[in-house]
Amino acid sequence: AVPSTRPRATTGTLQEVAERFLVERYAPAYVVVNAAGELMHSSGGTGKYLELAAGAPDHNVFSMARRGLRMDLRAALHKAVSTGQMAVQNKISIGTNGGRQTISLAVQPLPVDGNSDPLYMLVFRDIGGIKAEAEDEPVHTTDDVESANVSQLEKELRETRERLQITTEELESSNEELKSSNEELSSINEELQSSNEELETSKEELQSINEELQTVNAELNIRVDELSRANNDMSNLLESTQIATVFLDRDLCIKSFTPTARDLFRLVESDVGRPLAHVRPRFAADRLQADMEQVLQRLGTIERQVEGTESGKRYIMRVMPYRTVDNVIAGVVVTFVDITQIAQAEEKIGALSHDLRNRLESLETVLDLVPVGIFIAEDGDGDAIRANRRAAELAGRRAADGKLSTVPAVLPLMVNGSVVETHEQPLQKAMRTGKPVPGYEARIAQADGSSIDVMMSANPLFDESGRVRGAIAALVDVSNHKEAERAQERLLHELQHRVKNILATITALAARMIRSSASMGEFAASFHERLHAMARTHEVLSSHNWGDADLEQLLRATFSPYNSTERQNLVLHGPPFHLDAATAAALGMVFFELASNAAKYGALSVDTGRIEVSWNIAKPGMLSISWKEVGGPAVEEPSRRNFGTTFIQQSLEYELRGSVELNFRPTGLECLLEIPLARTEAFEPLPGHA
Repeated sequence: AVPSTRPRATTGTLQEVAERFLVERYAPAYVVVNAAGELMHSSGGTGKYLELAAGAPDHNVFSMARRGLRMDLRAALHKAVSTGQMAVQNKISIGTNGGRQTISLAVQPLPVDGNSDPLYMLVFRDIGGIKAEAEDEPVHTTDDVESANVSQLEKELRETRERLQITTEELESSNEELKSSNEELSSINEELQSSNEELETSKEELQSINEELQTVNAELNIRVDELSRANNDMSNLLESTQIATVFLDRDLCIKSFTPTARDLFRLVESDVGRPLAHVRPRFAADRLQADMEQVLQRLGTIERQVEGTESGKRYIMRVMPYRTVDNVIAGVVVTFVDITQIAQAEEKIGALSHDLRNRLESLETVLDLVPVGIFIAEDGDGDAIRANRRAAELAGRRAADGKLSTVPAVLPLMVNGSVVETHEQPLQKAMRTGKPVPGYEARIAQADGSSIDVMMSANPLFDESGRVRGAIAALVDVSNHKEAERAQERLLHELQHRVKNILATITALAARMIRSSASMGEFAASFHERLHAMARTHEVLSSHNWGDADLEQLLRATFSPYNSTERQNLVLHGPPFHLDAATAAALGMVFFELASNAAKYGALSVDTGRIEVSWNIAKPGMLSISWKEVGGPAVEEPSRRNFGTTFIQQSLEYELRGSVELNFRPTGLECLLEIPLARTEAFEPLPGHA
C-alpha cells in the first residue's frame, strides 16, 4: 500500500472545522450587541428578523427590528442587562415577506474581560411556519399603531437619554468639582495641622523667649541701678567741675544744661525743648549758631574764647558733636570753661597766646579734684599718657600735686583673668578706630601685687578738621560695689545654711513631740512654747550678727516668760562669757526645757521659789554651768524619762559633745552641765530626728 501524501489534521483542527460547519449550517440566526443595542456582530440568515431602516445607515438593533419584534426585543435586552442572566421571549409574531412568523427570542450575556464593555447574544429561533396574511386584512393597522407608539417612546427615550446624558455630565462635573474641593480641603487640613504644629512650636519658643526676657529683665534692672549710680556720679562730676555745659539735639533745641550754664544763658527749667537761639545769652554770641551748624555738618570741634557781657569773665567755648555709645551723632554739646584767672594772669605777664596746651594746664587743676580716674593720650606722646590724681593712684603711680602725671601707655588691665593686649586697651582702641569704647569691667594690677575692680571707657578726640588727635578715658573704682555683691552672696549662702539647720531642728522637734504628746492640743501648746523659745534665742544671736552671744543675756532672754516684777526669781552668778552661735542655739533650748519644767513642777510653780544659775571654767577647756532650784516643792525622780529630760541629755551629749547630771533632791532639781570650749564639729540634728 502506498502511504497517503495528504497531511494529517490534528484533532483540535478537525473539531474547529466541524463546529464551524455545524454553526453555519444548522445553528439559528444570532447577532451580538452591546447594552445600548448597537450591533457588534451578525450571523447569516438574520434578514428574516432584521432589516435596514430607511434613511442614513443605523446600526441600532431596535431600528433594524421587523414589525412586532421591537418591543419584545427591547424588553428582553433590558431584562438581560439588568439581571445579568439569560432572558427568553416566546411566541413573538413578526411580519416577514407578506406573512407572519412566530419566533422565540433568547438574550444571553457573553463573558468578556473586566476592562471591556458587556456584550449580549440575541438568538432567533422559528416556531412553526409562515402564515400568509389575508388580502382584505387591514394593512399596517397594528404595526402602524405599534410603530407610532414605539416612535413616540423612542423619541421620549432619546430625549430622556439626552437629559440623562446632560445630567450625567453635570454629575460628573460636580463629582470632579467635589473631588477637587475634597483635595483642597485635605490640603487645607494638612496646612492647618502644619500651622497648628508651627503654632505649638512658636508657643514653646515664646515661652523660652519669655524666660530669657525675664532673665534679661533682671540683668537690665541691675544695669539700670548701675547706670543710675553712674549717672549720679556724672552729675556730681559736672557740678563739681563748675564747667557750664549745654546739651542740644540735632535741631539745636535744649536737652539739658548744668547749673553753671545760667551764668552764660538766661535759662530756666522750662526752656528744655526750646531752640538755643531763642534764649538770650550773656555774652557775644554772633557766631554761635553758625558754629553749631558747622559742627553738625563736619563732626569736628570748634573752640573760641568768649567774654561775659555782665560779669566780664572770660570763657573757652567748645562746640563738639554729641556722640552716643553707638557712635551716633545725636546733637551738639556746648561747654564753657572759666579762664578768667588764667586770662588775667596772662594779661599781667603780657601773654596773649591761647595755645591748647595752656588751656589744658588750666584744666589740670580741675581734673585733679575729680574722683574719677581720667587718662588723656595725644598723638606724638610716645609710649606715655597723662593721668589725673585719681587715675595715677588707680594705675599704681605716685601723682603730682595739682598737675597731670605721666604713666605708661599700656595699663596693667585684666579681663576674666587674661591680660588685655596693647591694641585692645581702651585708649589705643579709641585712637585706632576713631569710635567710642563702651564701658566694661576689668581689674587693674597694683604695685603690691593686688588688684582692684574698675569700670573703664574711652572716647576719641578730634581736631577742627575731624582727624583723630588723641583719646580720653575714664576709670571708675567699683571695688566697693563688687565687694558688696560678694558679701551679699556670702550672706545669702550663710542665711540658707542657717535656715536649713533651723528647719531640721524644728522638724526633729515636731517628730519627737508628736510621739510623746498625749493629744493634739498638748502638742500644739508645747510646740508653740518651744518655737517661741527658739525665736528668743535667735533674737539674741541676731543682735550679735550671729557671732558670739553673751551667756547671761541668753539666760535672761530664755527666762523672760517666767520673770516676776514683784520678786527676784532668777539669780545669776558668773563672769562675762561668750558662746558661739551653734552652742548658744542648743543651750537656749536646754535652758527652756529646764525653765518650763521648773514652772510646771519645780521652784517656779510657787511664789517662794527661785532659780540660781552659776557658771565658771571648772576644768581647762571645759565650761561648767550649775542649775539649782531653791524654795520650791519637793521633787521626786520620775519613773521614766520624759521628753524634756531626753532632749536635754541628747542635746548636751550629742550636739555639744558634753555631759549632763540631773539630781532630783528634796529641796529641788539640781543640774550640772559641762561643755567643751573647743568645738570643731558643726551642728548636726539628733539621731533619728532628720
